[in-house]
Amino acid sequence: MRLVGAVAVLCALSQCVAQWRCPGLSARPAAECSCDLPHTLRCTGDHTALQIIGRHLREQRARNKNSAVSLLDCALRGVSALSTASVSELAGVGLHGLVISSGDIRRVQQGAFNSVAATLLALGLPNNQLPSVPTEALTRLLNLDRLDLSNNKIHTLDATSFKGIRNLTYLDLSDNQLTDISPDAFKPLIKMTVLRLRGNLLKVPALASLKEAHVLRDLDLSSNALEGPLGPSTVPAISCLTNLQLSDNTFASIRRGALSGLTNLTHLNLHNNQIDVLEDYAFRHLTNLTHLDLSHNEIVAVSGASLATLTNLAHLDLSHNFLRSLAAEPLKSLRSLTELLLHDNDISMIDDGALAQHKELARFTIEDNPLNCDCLMAGFARWLREASNLLQTDKSAAVCTTPPHLEGALISRLSKNKLCDDFETKVKDEPNYDYNKVITNTIDVQDKYVDVETTVQDLYVDKPDGLDDDLYDEELEVPSEEDLPISKSKVRLLDAWYDDEEVHLSWAVDPPSTRRFRCTGVTASRGGGLPKHVACHRAAPANIILRGLKIDPTEQYTFCIALEEMDSTDTPLSLVLGCGAPQPVRQRATFATASPVAVTEPVVDRSHLRVSEVRSNVTSDGVLTVLISVMGIPPPRSQFLPRSQRLTPESRYPLYNCYVILAVLAGGSLVAQKDTPCKETLEISMEGFIRGPYEVCATLSKFKPDERNPICVVPQVIDVTGSLEMKAGIKGLNSALVGVALGLMVIVVGLVWFVRKMLKKPSEFETHRCFRPEPVPEENPRSSYVMLTATSKV
Repeated sequence: MRLVGAVAVLCALSQCVAQWRCPGLSARPAAECSCDLPHTLRCTGDHTALQIIGRHLREQRARNKNSAVSLLDCALRGVSALSTASVSELAGVGLHGLVISSGDIRRVQQGAFNSVAATLLALGLPNNQLPSVPTEALTRLLNLDRLDLSNNKIHTLDATSFKGIRNLTYLDLSDNQLTDISPDAFKPLIKMTVLRLRGNLLKVPALASLKEAHVLRDLDLSSNALEGPLGPSTVPAISCLTNLQLSDNTFASIRRGALSGLTNLTHLNLHNNQIDVLEDYAFRHLTNLTHLDLSHNEIVAVSGASLATLTNLAHLDLSHNFLRSLAAEPLKSLRSLTELLLHDNDISMIDDGALAQHKELARFTIEDNPLNCDCLMAGFARWLREASNLLQTDKSAAVCTTPPHLEGALISRLSKNKLCDDFETKVKDEPNYDYNKVITNTIDVQDKYVDVETTVQDLYVDKPDGLDDDLYDEELEVPSEEDLPISKSKVRLLDAWYDDEEVHLSWAVDPPSTRRFRCTGVTASRGGGLPKHVACHRAAPANIILRGLKIDPTEQYTFCIALEEMDSTDTPLSLVLGCGAPQPVRQRATFATASPVAVTEPVVDRSHLRVSEVRSNVTSDGVLTVLISVMGIPPPRSQFLPRSQRLTPESRYPLYNCYVILAVLAGGSLVAQKDTPCKETLEISMEGFIRGPYEVCATLSKFKPDERNPICVVPQVIDVTGSLEMKAGIKGLNSALVGVALGLMVIVVGLVWFVRKMLKKPSEFETHRCFRPEPVPEENPRSSYVMLTATSKV
């Protein structure tokens, strides 16, 4: 209920003690009560319940002071009018708080609360049908501090609505039907500090009445009909106001010097409006602002002077917008910033030095952005490594989207050389290149050109220990969108609906195919207007989710989509293009369970299942960590659910009768093995691996119709400080066993041929199912990029 904040005060006034006992009462069906907080009694009953409860509480108060009640919350059945007689039975109980709701109360009799006026500090009449403020029933409540009239049918407030209750500090009128407020409506409330007007029908002219709320500190105007630009005089000057909620309105822009009369404002929430422009010096008068929420808007760019003068801003939320880059200039004056939220935008570039002054950030979210990992991102990568206060989860969310050979890579693990591809270009065509030495050449080190022979570790002067600077054999030759042919397949729009946060589209490809398709772009045009590009984040066509797109249910929308058709190795084959017919977008019913569109579930072709990536390392304290990726697992049913009900990637269901076999070998001998059900991504940790190197192999179990070569890597500890060097290993078990056979040759020469013959058979290693047969050339050999190590060809 809305008066929970008063419970602590009421309890203190009642001298709360640990020995307090709930005054049990059950007189069904007239009244039934229970206690969930000290000195708080919650009851349900019919129209006689108040009289029964009043008599019972007076008797309990007389017999046992430890059962005194300060707050009474009653839900009555079949009561449309609240009379003086029914409330008068509560006289003498000593109530400090009273809440009465029935869902049907339309009238409160004059003087109804006079009998409890001497002690009453908080009154609630929420969830009723009151058409106006029951002024005549409230006039004598001279000590009233809190009033809750939320969720009624109040249309207007006039100059006399609150006469007589001059000591009121908290007023809640949320979820009514307010359209008009008299200029003098709040004039009697000379002590009001909190005003809740959420969920009404107020427009900007109605806010002029707030000029009389001289000591107001907390104002909630969210979910109203406020529209147009947010300007200097949108909200009248209130010098004491510190917290302003303007979310879920339709403000279109923020003008220069907005809210100029709110000089002491510290919290401003503009979540979920239609803001696309921030003018220069938009917040020039809000120098005390510490929290600014601009999420779920349509902001494309923030100019250098848009946030100027916000020197005290600590929390800035720009998530769920359409930002395309992050420049240094807008953040330059935000010297106190500790939280910056940028997730779910269209950011592809972060300027070098954009965050140089903000190394103390405690929160920085950048996930769901198409980050392009090139030389321009080197400064951001360095900042991520040096941001000591930043959560590891935030660092791990910064991953590359392009170029293709770095897709999915952690930016914090990429050096400048890796981002710029300078070093890779020199050695990618040299199969016998010594990765521990760099041939004498001219190298750019910290903007100084030197001619030296140096090691790889010396070359990467900006790299801390463990940074991923391993070199892979060759880049993936994945074609760009411009090079892809246009498919003859057709795509059609099955369904389109929206809720408060997202627009959901379901598409089908004709003719049906077992291949995987992923979205590369969606455009939306309203009423035949210009199309607007909306990010679809490479989702499956059956469940495209668009964020930040405001839908007008009276308009018709035309959606167009571009899909990439992928082969079994996840390489784009062609583009599938198509548009839906102009149609309105239906709104998802409130509280309804969303039914996913009926689509054909993908056929699980187990021949396409394969281990696509293995990453591993051994730390100096002996912990072996292995990350395994499996390609070909279909998406779970949960992807068709609303975002709030969707499973995280870690919670996806495993594929039945499919197991990943992890084997750890040392010197050709199996030292550890683990079988794990197949999932897209597995993380396995083991202890006790102090010395190396170990050969870590991963493959699928023999339940597959055909075996594929396992992927193996060789992690090892290289110094006492615990720094790691990740090396690719194509070290076969045959070689190790041949070495053993050669050792035995010295002792028993006659057994050499027999031992070698028997140990070369793959069946000898069936127990751990991690054999390495001779490599078989493939028609289209490719090299998979691995984050911490190079892989064998698959």
